Amino acid sequence: MSSETQAAPTTPAISVEDIRLSYGEAQVLSGVDLTVNRGDVVALIGSSGSGKTTLLRCLNLLAKPSHGKISLSGDPFFHFDNGKDELGLSAAQTNAIRSRIGMVFQQFNLFPHMKVLANVMEGPKTVKGEAHSTNRDRAMSYLKKVGMADFADRSPSSLSGGQKQRVSIARALNMEPEVMLFDEPTSALDPELVGEVLSTMIELAKEGMTMIVVTHELGFALEVANRVVFLDQGTVCADGPPSDILMNPPNERVKGFVNRFHQTAEMMKPFIKSE
Repeated sequence: MSSETQAAPTTPAISVEDIRLSYGEAQVLSGVDLTVNRGDVVALIGSSGSGKTTLLRCLNLLAKPSHGKISLSGDPFFHFDNGKDELGLSAAQTNAIRSRIGMVFQQFNLFPHMKVLANVMEGPKTVKGEAHSTNRDRAMSYLKKVGMADFADRSPSSLSGGQKQRVSIARALNMEPEVMLFDEPTSALDPELVGEVLSTMIELAKEGMTMIVVTHELGFALEVANRVVFLDQGTVCADGPPSDILMNPPNERVKGFVNRFHQTAEMMKPFIKSE
């Protein structure tokens, strides 16, 4: 066994170096560096407009940075230096690496004209050309995993928001990704449906799935994540264990953000019925 093979387990799942992105004159990401190891559950938090979703979209090139480098398990698939492509990968090569990253969106993005099972099978069918029987069996296993196997022949329009999001998670898992990205997966849900989606994510975390989660669910970040990354004005303002970042904020910017959430929770208590 080569030394390179022996060292492989220590290779970060995701490595981001000096990522920058602007929309016109607005600098959204201003040189982000981030390393995510295998099995990490990273909660990405920050105020609206801080660059959280943009960074997440950059990780699978749904948004294309103007500068920086992104690698998956040691395989670089984006490297631009001031607009110059330093890799020269073909679109097929880039997409092959991107397909190893799963993405769950705020608004589910299920195909309305397809049944639940067909939605889950679509990625491996279209991207990988996988055999129907293999794809179907695995898709059903993931629907079972998220508690949606009984809904395989239903249309997305007949599902609740929480059910749609669990189908979205099964769809992403069916591509057998190395990393899962979640963009505020509970923000579009009614409060009573949030728990069913978070419980699915908690199970994935327990199984060792590498996850990066843009979230305002600070309770989830505190209890499930092993790291919290705080973005402010397009840069990493804090990065560390949840107890350190959320319970003992390292600077005034993080402290102000966390305190606002605590204050909002206190204000809502009189309106929340006790069990």
